[in-house]
Amino acid sequence: MSDGASRSGTPKPTTHHTSRFTHHCVRIAPLTSSCMALGIVFWGLLQLDLPIIHYLRTVTTHRAGEQLTIPWMAVTSDVGNWIGEGWHLAAVSLVLLAAGWIVSQPRLTKAGIDTAIAHGLAALLSNGLKHLIGRPRPKFVHSGEWQLTPTFASGLDSFPSGHTTASFAVATALAKRFPAYGPLFLGVAAFVGLSRVLRGSHFPSDVFGGVVVGVVSGAVATRPWKQWRTSLEEGLRQAAIGTTVVFSFLWTLARPADESLSGAVLVGLGLLAVVSGVWLRRRHRWADDRPAPEQVRETSSRLLIAYGLACMTTAPLVIAAAGFACVTYWLAQMKQDPLAEPPSWTRRMVTEGAVLATLLLALSILFQARGVLPFQ
Repeated sequence: MSDGASRSGTPKPTTHHTSRFTHHCVRIAPLTSSCMALGIVFWGLLQLDLPIIHYLRTVTTHRAGEQLTIPWMAVTSDVGNWIGEGWHLAAVSLVLLAAGWIVSQPRLTKAGIDTAIAHGLAALLSNGLKHLIGRPRPKFVHSGEWQLTPTFASGLDSFPSGHTTASFAVATALAKRFPAYGPLFLGVAAFVGLSRVLRGSHFPSDVFGGVVVGVVSGAVATRPWKQWRTSLEEGLRQAAIGTTVVFSFLWTLARPADESLSGAVLVGLGLLAVVSGVWLRRRHRWADDRPAPEQVRETSSRLLIAYGLACMTTAPLVIAAAGFACVTYWLAQMKQDPLAEPPSWTRRMVTEGAVLATLLLALSILFQARGVLPFQ
């Protein structure tokens, strides 16, 4: 009888600890996958830092203040540098605050406050990291060897890019308040990041650091401070997915394909995944019309297409980064409300058009533009 009472009244500690461990793993899985994707992208960009800077030196004249000899690069360098200036970004917040007060629009006022907080947080983090890491600017680097050490010396403040950090912080805050114009705001911030590399002020990996810090700053600024963990996870997820996409395109344009047997196998598997994703996307419905199957179909289609394209690059770094980014995206989608109202017909058409355009662009690069950039 005592044995029976013991069995019925005493909980099993092993089951309890296993449940807690599983719950803990589920909680940290999104953050872990985002960090893994970001780490791989950063490592890949480090491989491109010096080749890109060496190429830019070949198209830069050392007379009259080191001007780029390619017109579009020179224009991008100057315009992006002007947009990313701290006072110009601060003016965005002031204009929003003034407009919100004049026309009595709380949404504009809130956007002005959010962008100001995001800009301030980004400036604090970027300047702290700059002097803590002490990475030299590209003009002081002629080989892959340098020493990282805390310093306040001029020219040893390359990582992360301050212009890029501030631009992405403000752009992320604006995108949160005005989602319809989010791609425009983030596109302008990306333009600023590109200008910093073309100008020779930063390495591509410095811009990457600015993107991550800026997006996280913008995500934190637009949520209540008590939700900082959720904001951090969201910012890292968005940065991981965005930088993985850009890195994949850049690496594909800068590196030739693997023409070995293993490369051919990867291309075949990738093509099969892309075709499966497109086929899944074109199906009108599954067994019924409930929203849940529709959400699963949409998520599965995007992941198949994205990872299939990554496999077709035959680049291990791209495949690994895309894998973790896909896991991050899938975990985020699983948290969405399955009974949410399906998107409107107009939004669905815009989404389908964007997916098709991205797919065609990716395929054209994979088959027509592999290794065209002079960054060998």
